[in-house]
Amino acid sequence: MPVASSWEPAPDPPSTGSHGRWADSRGSAWSDEPPDERNDGQHDERPDDRPDEAEALAVLTHAAAGDLLAAALATSGTGIASWRVDAVHHRPGDGVTVGYVVQTADGRHEYLLATTSRTCPRDVPGTLVARGPAGVVVVWRHPQDPVLPALGRACDPHRLADALPGAGPVTALELVGYRPLRRAVVRAERDGVPWFVKVLRPGDGNAADVVGRHRLLADAGVPVPRVAHASDDGLVVLEAIDGVPLLDALVAGCTPALADVLAPVLAFPPTVLDLPTRRPWSSRARAYAGALEVRPALEGRAHAVAAGVRSGLRRTDAGPTVPTHGDLHEAQLLVDDAGRVCGLLDVDTVGPGHLVDDLGCLLAHLHAVRPMTPALAATALRWTGEAAAFVDPDALRVRVAGVLLSLAAGALPADPEAPVDDSERLLTIAEACLA
Repeated sequence: MPVASSWEPAPDPPSTGSHGRWADSRGSAWSDEPPDERNDGQHDERPDDRPDEAEALAVLTHAAAGDLLAAALATSGTGIASWRVDAVHHRPGDGVTVGYVVQTADGRHEYLLATTSRTCPRDVPGTLVARGPAGVVVVWRHPQDPVLPALGRACDPHRLADALPGAGPVTALELVGYRPLRRAVVRAERDGVPWFVKVLRPGDGNAADVVGRHRLLADAGVPVPRVAHASDDGLVVLEAIDGVPLLDALVAGCTPALADVLAPVLAFPPTVLDLPTRRPWSSRARAYAGALEVRPALEGRAHAVAAGVRSGLRRTDAGPTVPTHGDLHEAQLLVDDAGRVCGLLDVDTVGPGHLVDDLGCLLAHLHAVRPMTPALAATALRWTGEAAAFVDPDALRVRVAGVLLSLAAGALPADPEAPVDDSERLLTIAEACLA
């Protein structure tokens, strides 16, 4: 579809000052998923700054995005030779973020990101703010994420050394997870010891919150990683836990009973109920269906699943409010050689909720694994049957469908012309859950 390619400096948003205009890198050094119900920031946009997210995605993955990237590089006197879309991050209701691999005119490779997020600040030095066919867009060079100030430190072995135990050089840095404007995880080694470095938004008090959750659970005997370091800029260093990812064990034919998999969650102390409540994935079914509207062939099916999930949430019994993980799936669990759970990861989302939502998340992620082997299919069937001892089966099917819908939205390829086989497959499973 034809898309305009003109970009111009964005007007200053109220109260942000002059930095809102084409803020560039001068004066600063450039260096090479359940919904969070807390406020993502205080940078609310005016209504006219909220473009249609499908249109924004089309623009930011179209040839017109090259003009925007060229403008961002020009702020530091650099030209652009080529670029390609690397990743798309769509947060329904907030905006779209696109990551690009860029080759500069002098032969260097850089990673740039552009976002239409309503909650992204526009007054951060080192960012470019422009208005164009996608509305107001903020562009930055990785790792200078506008709301993750510790990301640059986490990606620099020399600067990270002060936060890691040990005496030798920091080696083997690897960015293993990154949700722009939200959080990141870096794996690092020092003296042969692996560490996981979480990068969180300091404005939310996330570092202190995550440290508190780890200590709360550790004191109750839950096998969570030890916190080795935390700082006010949002950097948290966690000790690696020995163990095998649960998925690897399942593929190898080891299938623990569902009760054993749930054991760490069932051991959560009652004080978890004092933590903030977060909405489960299935509660945002309509938003995830909206994210799939960028592919018209999926739109009708996605909204039908969302309607079924919303109806099911109203008519089924979720059970009592209990301590929950909030984002439980096979990647969050480590097991020992005997198949016993020896590690529970990513406890940032721990809080009061319903066990059926944890189980729905666990089973939906298992259904989403590719390739789906006979062993994994048998495990999913077995755990679904065993879940009846803990939750209402009908309520569970609805939650599984809701999480599958969110995963279908996340499975959309970065290339808007690429097939959507994964999303179609996940929608088909969700439809079967609701049938």
